[in-house]
Amino acid sequence: MYSLFEIKKLIEGIADKQPNVNTVVKSGDIYELNTSGDVKYGAFCLTQQVHTEEEGFRTYNFYMFVVDRLLSNGLNKTAAQSNAIEVLSNIINTLRANDDLEINSMITYQTFTQRFSSECAGAYCSVSITVPIELCYEDYE
Repeated sequence: MYSLFEIKKLIEGIADKQPNVNTVVKSGDIYELNTSGDVKYGAFCLTQQVHTEEEGFRTYNFYMFVVDRLLSNGLNKTAAQSNAIEVLSNIINTLRANDDLEINSMITYQTFTQRFSSECAGAYCSVSITVPIELCYEDYE
């Protein structure tokens, strides 16, 4: 079984190996891009959503972001968004190759432009990862 800590570490490790990712925002706060002066774009951020558990399975839910800096004229907006989708897709497909994980089948990518400490563009998606859990428990009485 994978814990939340292990899943987060796994995803961030995969993201860190992507050739177009130079910064992994470990705090999970995408708005840290506003306050961190040493961001090297492209940046990846994994943000937690609500996690669930039912009948021997736990589902971890996350938003995954890939963000890149725009040129001053903004002409690389679509290229940055396209690259972000490809990076996110590659991370998800790498996770799907792990037989111990079940990844939700439908992934929807949302492109965006956003002013962080720099004018940026990118994409994010929601991903759900389901893992089996042990049904035994400890009685501490």
